[in-house]
Amino acid sequence: MSEFSKARILFFISWMTFTSLYAQEVRPKSVLFIGNSYTYFWNLPQNVALMAEAAEVDLSTRQSTVGGINLGTHWRGERGLQSRQLIESGDFDAVVIQDLSTRPVDDPDSTLYYGQLFGELIRNSGAKPYVYLTWAREYNPLMQEQLTETYSKLAQNIDAVIVPVGPTWQMARSLRPDLPLYDPDGSHPSSLGTYLTACVFYTVLTGNSPVGLPNRLITRDKDGEKLYINITSPEDAKFLQQVAEKSVREFGN
Repeated sequence: MSEFSKARILFFISWMTFTSLYAQEVRPKSVLFIGNSYTYFWNLPQNVALMAEAAEVDLSTRQSTVGGINLGTHWRGERGLQSRQLIESGDFDAVVIQDLSTRPVDDPDSTLYYGQLFGELIRNSGAKPYVYLTWAREYNPLMQEQLTETYSKLAQNIDAVIVPVGPTWQMARSLRPDLPLYDPDGSHPSSLGTYLTACVFYTVLTGNSPVGLPNRLITRDKDGEKLYINITSPEDAKFLQQVAEKSVREFGN
C-alpha cells in the first residue's frame, strides 16, 4: 500500500471518529451570545454565523453585550441590557453565557451563582445552555487553570455544553508562540484570536470540522457592499482550524 493510500485511510478514520463524537446531538439553529467585549471584539457572533453560512449550515447568531460587565449585570438588567427578556422570548435554541474575564478567578462563587440562574432561565425557555470558557491574560497564563476549573464546574452544575476556547488558545500558543492571538492590551483577542475562537464555537455548535472553512469571512451591508469581517492568511487559518478541531476533540463534551 502506498504512503498516499495510508494517509487517506488515516484521514478517513480520524474524520469518522471526530464526526461520531458529535453526530448524535440536535444542533442549534439560533444562538444568543450573552457576554461582554470578549464576545463582541472583532464580531465573534458574526464570524461564527459566516463560517456556518460558508459550510451551508443553517445557523443565526445574536448578542447581548456591553463592555466590562459580568453575568450579574446581565441578570439585573443594568446598563440597558435585556438579556433575560431575550432568553425568555424563546427565540433561541442555544444561549452562550460568558462572565467578566477575571470573575471566575477572583470571585468564582459569583460566576457559579449567576451562571446557575441563567442556566435555569435558559432551560425554562426551551434552549440549551453553552458555557464560553475564556482564555488567560497574556501576561498570566496560570489563570487558565482556574478559569477552566470554574467554568467546567458551572457547565456541570447546569448541564451545559462547554466551549473550550481558553484551552484551545493555550494549545495554539504552545505550538505557535509567534502567533498574535491577543490585542496589544494583552487581554482582548486580535482578529486571529477571534478567528480561532469562532472556529471552536463553529465546531461545538455544528458538530462539523472547521478544517476547510474560508480564511476570509465576508458579508454585505444594506447597500450590497462587501464587509470584510475577518481576514486571515490561508496558512494561519488552516493552522487555527486544525488546532480548534484537535482541542474540541480532546476536551470532549
